[in-house]
Amino acid sequence: MNFFSTIKFRFTLWYLLILGTVLTVLGTGIYSTFSNRLRQNLDRQLKMRAEQLVGFRDIMGIVAGGTFEEEPGETVSFYFYSDGRPRDISHKGGKVPVKWAWIDRILDGETGFMTVDTDDGGPIRVYAMPYVPEATQVRLDRSRNGSRGKPERPPPKRREPGEAGRPKPPTPHRPPGSPPPRRGERPPPEAIEVSRAAIVVSRSMGPVNTTMDLLFQILMTALPVTIILAGSGGLFLLRRALKPVDEITHAAQEIEESDLSRRIKVNTEDELGRLAGTLNLMIERLQKAFQRQKELTGDASHELRGPLAVIQAEATLALLRERDPESYRKSLEVVANGAEHMSGIIKQLLTLARADSGKEQMTFQTVQLAPFLENLCEDMGILCREKKQILQQNYDEALTIEGDPKALRNMMVNLLTNAVRYTPEGGRIAVSMYREKSKAVIAVSDTGIGIPSNELPFIFKRFYRVDKARSREQGGSGLGLAICKHIVEAHSGSIQAESRDNRGSTFRVWLPLALGG
Repeated sequence: MNFFSTIKFRFTLWYLLILGTVLTVLGTGIYSTFSNRLRQNLDRQLKMRAEQLVGFRDIMGIVAGGTFEEEPGETVSFYFYSDGRPRDISHKGGKVPVKWAWIDRILDGETGFMTVDTDDGGPIRVYAMPYVPEATQVRLDRSRNGSRGKPERPPPKRREPGEAGRPKPPTPHRPPGSPPPRRGERPPPEAIEVSRAAIVVSRSMGPVNTTMDLLFQILMTALPVTIILAGSGGLFLLRRALKPVDEITHAAQEIEESDLSRRIKVNTEDELGRLAGTLNLMIERLQKAFQRQKELTGDASHELRGPLAVIQAEATLALLRERDPESYRKSLEVVANGAEHMSGIIKQLLTLARADSGKEQMTFQTVQLAPFLENLCEDMGILCREKKQILQQNYDEALTIEGDPKALRNMMVNLLTNAVRYTPEGGRIAVSMYREKSKAVIAVSDTGIGIPSNELPFIFKRFYRVDKARSREQGGSGLGLAICKHIVEAHSGSIQAESRDNRGSTFRVWLPLALGG
């Protein structure tokens, strides 16, 4: 068997496809969630740090004086306009390359985050918020701080609020008339007028990116390994799960029509175990059906062989020599009786065949049991009178059922015929009817030869006879009670026999009462 065409391959393919998709989506979600959490954590730290610095007294002067101690990987800067020119103060000359257009929005009262790429340190995360200094003048130590470098696009000179029409205070670098600083001498601090500024706190995103790269490598390594391990485990479990299916297949292939006694052995209590049990029940039913078919064929052949042999022998004897008309008439009577017996057997076989195939049509209608049984007993009384038998009737009340009158008559004729046949001359036959809860009970009793108790469980089987030789002499075929059982079951009823050897028999039939009956 080609593995690529089996259910194992198709299941494994779909399993790996679904597993890979789920793991990929899961890994992407983990990576995205973890990345967002790290960035949000960094943003939260930057915002808290900026708010903390704004709360410090004269933080701008501390940074301008160069005495501020930054945290590792941190840069703190102030951006503002002085004399209409963009200026910045950064601790120890460190500067964040942000655009002044963004700084203008911060100076107007906004806050925000930004990711900036640097030339040497990689990307950094920046948070900015407005800052109003406590002192309007800030002394800038140019030996430590100052504007280094130019913005990407120098903005136009910006006027501070209230600057127009107001004289600018002098901001000399040294007192007037003082000599210029000597070579190597430290220049005096520069006094800068600042009314408002933007505090910018930045931290490198290197640790975040390093963590995310490590997580990406872990996921890219773990996903294929997980798919391989899960696929191998799934294929192993699939083989274990489908092993009973292979056993069922092999066992079913080995079971043939000639050997239906074998059964499928699956020692599990799951769905496959129930399937095997169902298949075993089906095989058992098939075995019984084949057995019944064989028995029916053999019994029918045996049953038809007797009258056919009589017909053939009588016809052969009649043709051997010339005879008088009376001898021919007797031979024809023998042939006719044999043909009639064969016809009855064939008719009963056809009835049972139609019952087995479900093609037998029954017309149900309301049947008044008392008048129905009275008419039937009147017709059967002729057979009783021929054997000098007494036929008694006892009907407690008028009962009504839903049934097929023709089929019910056939059933009662079979029961009464057997009673007449196996009851000696002068015997008694009784037909009674009474109610038992929601059912009508019809009982046919006789004082005949009876049935041994060990034979009772088999009397409703086809072609079964208690005394085969004696039954055949009396014209029985062994199909009458089987037909009775079929008719009763077709009316949702049941039939039961009670008997004692040489003491008589009683057959009881339970039929559901009609509504209001």
